[in-house]
Amino acid sequence: MMIKEKPLGYYLGQTLHLVKLRLIAEFKEKQVDMSFENFLLLHFISEHEDLTQQDLANHFQKDKSIVLRHINALIDKRYVVRLQDKEDKRKKNIILTKKGYDALTYSKKIAKDTSEELLTGVTDEEFANFKNVLKKIKANTGLEDTSCTLGKGNQDE
Repeated sequence: MMIKEKPLGYYLGQTLHLVKLRLIAEFKEKQVDMSFENFLLLHFISEHEDLTQQDLANHFQKDKSIVLRHINALIDKRYVVRLQDKEDKRKKNIILTKKGYDALTYSKKIAKDTSEELLTGVTDEEFANFKNVLKKIKANTGLEDTSCTLGKGNQDE
């Protein structure tokens, strides 16, 4: 075991913060009006059907009121709509619109290009090792990864 100068959370948090800032800068430069959180929400909504606000709050482990603010912002931009559930009239499902799909598709391309730039100089083997280390850290937390409970297929891709 190697001795670390700073806690693991510092390295992970600082890196995630810088990656988010870089992606938001790329969105802004390419005139995409979207926050990092909204990008993640749209991405998740696009991969799942019949999600409720509560499903999103559970998945992202966020307070329902915080998710509500993000959903309302996405509704204001006409990226999603709230529709009554066919089976349970009390439930409202969050559905991606065509405009939301188009915005997400463009944002995903920017995110992919940005990821490729950020991985400059990182070999395939190094990236595979990085993903393996992250998997081990997740497993070592002893906590359930609720972000994958609604997911289909491989969440690493």
